[in-house]
Amino acid sequence: MTTKDQSGIDLMESGKLHALRQLILGLDQQDQDRLHLLLRDPHAFADEISELLPYAVRRLVEKGEITVDSLMPIIEDSMHKSVQKNPGKLVDILFPVMGPAIRKAVSEDIKRLIASINTSIETGLSFKSLKWRIQALLSKRSYTEILLANTYLYHVSHVFLIHRQSGILLHQEAANDSQQLESNMISAMITAIRDFVSDSFHNREDTSLDTIQVGLMNIFIEQGPHAIIAAIVEGNPPADFRLTMTEAIEAIHFNMAPEIEKFDGDTAIFIHSSKFLRTCLIRERKQRKARPPLAFIGLLILLFILISWVGYGYITNRRQIRALQEQVNNTPGYHLSSVKKKAGKYWFIGLQDPDATPFNEIVASSTIDSNKVKGEFEAYLSLEPEILVRKALNRLQPPPTVFLKTQGTVLEVTGAANQDWVEKLWANIFKITGISELDDSKLRVNHTEEPDLDWIIPEIEQKSFEFDINITEIDSLQFNAFQDLVQAALLLEQYNRTHHTLLRIIVYSYTSHDGNVEANLRVALRRAEHFATLLYQAGLKEELLEAHVKFVEEGQSPSLIRSVQFKVIDKNKE
Repeated sequence: MTTKDQSGIDLMESGKLHALRQLILGLDQQDQDRLHLLLRDPHAFADEISELLPYAVRRLVEKGEITVDSLMPIIEDSMHKSVQKNPGKLVDILFPVMGPAIRKAVSEDIKRLIASINTSIETGLSFKSLKWRIQALLSKRSYTEILLANTYLYHVSHVFLIHRQSGILLHQEAANDSQQLESNMISAMITAIRDFVSDSFHNREDTSLDTIQVGLMNIFIEQGPHAIIAAIVEGNPPADFRLTMTEAIEAIHFNMAPEIEKFDGDTAIFIHSSKFLRTCLIRERKQRKARPPLAFIGLLILLFILISWVGYGYITNRRQIRALQEQVNNTPGYHLSSVKKKAGKYWFIGLQDPDATPFNEIVASSTIDSNKVKGEFEAYLSLEPEILVRKALNRLQPPPTVFLKTQGTVLEVTGAANQDWVEKLWANIFKITGISELDDSKLRVNHTEEPDLDWIIPEIEQKSFEFDINITEIDSLQFNAFQDLVQAALLLEQYNRTHHTLLRIIVYSYTSHDGNVEANLRVALRRAEHFATLLYQAGLKEELLEAHVKFVEEGQSPSLIRSVQFKVIDKNKE
């Protein structure tokens, strides 16, 4: 039975045909289908041939059938169209190279800027810089030129790219610290000199213009087929500087050959030659011995000493004036309204009681020069206790055993005096301005002026001073009671001198065991020592004073805690 497909072709016959086709072509059915796809689908054919094309081009170059020069226009045109179509892709490709290159260029510019600033600072305040400025003024050159000439072994300030046939300036580069030049005039001058040399020595094939000397500068020239480079140099550059210029002109001709060969007067395109021209902007600083600017340092030291002396004098003078002002304000009988400086002197202006301490004595006791201070005071009557006591002393002239103090306008008289002085007291007391009453209840009338122990010892031992927690010094309210204590103590001192006795005052400071015992002891001892010091300052001998601490036991009076009391003992009877 014979089997047929839908088209009516005998399947057996079809198999024979496939076998016959494979024998003739050497291809199986799969290969034939792939070949058929490549012939009918251009995209599939392009994918297939793309893997073989690089190898084919390389073989053609190796055989010499095509050259690199013939491929360059195609490649450049393809790259140009690719960049126009997708510039971001080229940026991504060049990013790893451009980043470090830009950073390096910026770093070099910053280094040059710092070097320039350092040079200006080093030479800005010295005798050498003054000499260079004078030299610049006399030579009519700028200070920058003189500075560079003296601080560098060589310095390339400007580089020009000039079109060889027309003499037009294509582009220029200048160092950061160089002055502006008439670039077009320089370009025209170099071209004119080059043409003159070429016309004058036309019979010499090897004749070319390499260097032009202008004053202290040299113009180095390096010629190419279509353009030349001219560099303005100060000093003597290294021998390989010519090689640097040669490499620069070669790089420009290689990279910008079409633009130079077909130059039509448009110079904007030659800004791309900047990277080649800047390689010629070189310099080398002179090696100088590091010498400290002794003159400048000395000037700074002198200036510092002068400022310090003036400042110290001003501060000291102001401090002395303030101290004197405070001293005058604290002196009884003065009311200071202002201090003014006139004609180099300080004038103290205010009110002064006639019985107050003379102003010149106050000034003499201070540290300020008395010639710098003057007083201008108007008279007034002071009611300060010290002034009232001084008025009473001047009017009454009491004996040494009598002590005076005031309580408001009341004059309190204590101590011992004879009957004659007591009568003088009552006769003159109300003649003292500011005194309205007299209290002589504590005045003892004796036939002699010797101290009375029957009054003195109770006056001392009855005194008691109470304190708050951690307070060790007397306040203003306790001051009057302390003055009574001082008067009695001084009478005791007088009695010792008169009778050759050794009556001593024991200062007892009371505290308790409650709380921190060591802290209580320290505070109590400071209170006792404070009173002993005040009595010593009042005129008592140190050996007649003792400071002790006593603890208040349970059951004793609570009022004793944190109090100070006194006891008079006879040292000879102990």
